[in-house]
Amino acid sequence: MKKYILILVSFLFIACNFNETYHNREEDKKDAEKITEKFYDFIKKNNREEAFKLIGNKFFKTTNKRQLNQMIDDINAECGAQISDTQLTIWETFVSVGTNPKSQYVLSYRIERNIQNTQEKFTLEKNNDSIKIVGYDVHFTK
Repeated sequence: MKKYILILVSFLFIACNFNETYHNREEDKKDAEKITEKFYDFIKKNNREEAFKLIGNKFFKTTNKRQLNQMIDDINAECGAQISDTQLTIWETFVSVGTNPKSQYVLSYRIERNIQNTQEKFTLEKNNDSIKIVGYDVHFTK
């Protein structure tokens, strides 16, 4: 009988998921900001090849590099290529650690450009200890 109880208890532990979740931790925001700061540094230097290394494969399933290059060209033509300031306006993070780890980040910035300002939103995910951009939306502001 003890043998069956031990087997039953073992199955219960195997089937359980042990996760700890965190919402909007400052340290998680800072981890994501490192990626967006690098992205803007590369964009300011017109080093798109390095900037694109910060973007995950999930992004490129819907938007290829040619389309992303065209989008950046369009933004630069309409709003200006010179970025004078980046201000984080809204941020949200969700990090789950344990048996089913998952990390998601959303950062929105107000970008001051030489022609017209933009509101830019990044969606990032962490996979294999590496945070990558999986979404990038740009809206023109006044």
